[in-house]
Formats: sequence, C-alpha cells, structure tokens
Amino acid sequence: MATLLMGYDTEYHAIGENLARGGGTSFYPDLPYDTTAQGVDVIKRVHSDLGVGGTLFVCGRTLVHALPAIEGAMDSGLEIQQHTYSHSLFKQDSWQGGVFYASPPEALLHEVTATSGLIKRHLGVECIGLRTPHCYYKGLSDRPDLVALLDEAGISYVSSWARNESNGNPTPFSVQPFWYEEQGYPEILELPAQFWLDAFWFEENGIDRGRDFLEALKGAIDKIVDGDLVYGACFHEWAMLRYDEAGTGWVRGLIEYALGRGVAVMSYGDYYRILAAQRAAL
Repeated sequence: MATLLMGYDTEYHAIGENLARGGGTSFYPDLPYDTTAQGVDVIKRVHSDLGVGGTLFVCGRTLVHALPAIEGAMDSGLEIQQHTYSHSLFKQDSWQGGVFYASPPEALLHEVTATSGLIKRHLGVECIGLRTPHCYYKGLSDRPDLVALLDEAGISYVSSWARNESNGNPTPFSVQPFWYEEQGYPEILELPAQFWLDAFWFEENGIDRGRDFLEALKGAIDKIVDGDLVYGACFHEWAMLRYDEAGTGWVRGLIEYALGRGVAVMSYGDYYRILAAQRAAL
C-alpha cells in the first residue's frame, strides 16, 4: 500500500546559535524568536483537523527552549523523536556555497544520548528514532561506524538518506526503507526522505510559491500510488512560517490529496512498528 510518512525537523532554537554552521547569523533572521512554538502550532492544527499522525524530530536544545509547544504537540497525538541536541552533522555537507563539517563520533554519541535523556525526562518518551541533520546521499549505509553509534545510543530507526547522487534534490523514490543488515545492524531501520526537502524546493523556486509546491507534492503522491511506494516527507517547523503554510496550504493540501488517493498517512514511528512486527513474524 502506498504510504506517506509525515516528518518535521523541529530545530529552530538549535540553529539559532548556528552550532551546526560554525558561527555567524541565522540563515533566516526574519523569523520570530518563538518560531518553534508558532510552527508547531501550524503542524498541530493540520494533523488534528485531518486526524493523521506525524513525527516531530526535535533537537534537544529546541526541546528545552520550547517545551510547552512540544508538550502540546505530543498531547495532540504527534510522535516526538530526535534530531540531535544542537543540529550536529554526521557527515560533511555543502549547501548554498557553505561547507558544514561533521562532528566527531564522541560528540555525536553525546548529542544523541543527551537528547534521548531530555525527551525521557521532560516527556516520558523512550526515544527510538532520529533524523540526521541535513541528511546525506546513501544515508549512513557507507558509514557502519555511525550505525554502530546509533545502536549504542538505543536508536531503532533513522532517517538519514534524503539526497540524490548529486547531493541535492529531488531524492528518487527508488530509495526505499531498508534494514542496516549489510552494515551488521539488522535491527536498525533506515526510513529515507524522498523527493524535495521543503527548504531545497522553496529556496530554489521562490519562498512565496507554496501553491506551486503543493502541485509538485501531488505529483509525488501520484508517483507512490502508481508504484505502491513509501514517501518519507522531510519538512521543518520554521518552514511553516517562512513558506506560509497557513496561507497556501502546502502541507494540508498534501495530506488531503494523499488521503483522497487512498494513501496511508502516518508517523515514521508507526511505520517502523509495522515493519518491525512483520520482521518478527518471519
């Protein structure tokens, strides 16, 4: 069955200090201080209105600076998982002319375990899922040492592949979920994010073109219906404001169109549990 996984990297306060960018000012200085609270509220309304699940991949620093908003999201039925503490990269990346360096493994392990601890302490949730900041071509499939780090940190599923072979977007739908068996960790599931990351599309095509992006997203749904595929969406809480979701409905319209086409819409964690149960039954 065609499946749409709704995921939102919730990171504004982590990026606000540019801990992943090596200093300087924010890429988007026009956004308000309470961007996370406002953006999460938009996400909550859409998912509550449409009655579907979704995942907030929350940075630890964002969690502790916007705790009431994240608590409210969880109370509304959204799944809370993590995005490292300070938006630390697992692999080196480049975007818009900048080079972003990977953190050393010792720092990454601390980032992941500390954030899981904060999620447990403040929300009472056992963290099993992680979206890697930026995401990468091949995800972590070429870095079994980093998959081992996730295993040590108690992560059961990761979303780390969201780039094409040119290190850009769109990521092809041929990239589908897989277990990290070849890397020696058959209990860890990769849930890639395909098609366009919201920021990639908008910054390339225009930040006021939400309705046009919705049309592109509808085409992605047609693609997964035709191929009986999984589409892992990678959006951001700050993008709800910068790209005017409330005014143009590019997230709401995506979900409505998917439901109308008979697509199962759910959180990343719910899909992980489906595949894990199927695997256990073999």
